[in-house]
Amino acid sequence: MIFVTIGTTMPFDELFIEIDRLIENDVIHEEVICQTGQSKYKPKHCKHFDFKPNVDDLIEKADKLIVHGGTGSTIGAILSMKPFMVFTNPRGADDHQVEFLEELSKDYNIVWSKDVTALKSLYNQISLNTEISPLSEPELPKSILEIIGKT
Repeated sequence: MIFVTIGTTMPFDELFIEIDRLIENDVIHEEVICQTGQSKYKPKHCKHFDFKPNVDDLIEKADKLIVHGGTGSTIGAILSMKPFMVFTNPRGADDHQVEFLEELSKDYNIVWSKDVTALKSLYNQISLNTEISPLSEPELPKSILEIIGKT
């Protein structure tokens, strides 16, 4: 199962449209569950819900994750030790998600993109990646801990 989460503060319709397209075109064969938050577009080809107080059970159950580029979702995906991909949400006030992921990518092989049309190739990439190296918060580089306010 693939779990998709975009957080609760900004819609991300483009991501859900692309997920729907790939399911409809038989690119994604797995069950997909989406937390759509404030998005107006609701996927037609997978289960979805707007909000849930806690999504830890879905993260635990998932085989793969698709998350937005927020620090909490990205760090949560890393700590889950599951294959994941990250998409930056263009509605952010600035390029802080891009900046965060560029910094994180200096030390870790993070599969991410600014373009949701890269979903197909990134999906194939994480589907082939069976080894996820464990990472705990104390191992995060100081620059990332500063960005997420943990120093």
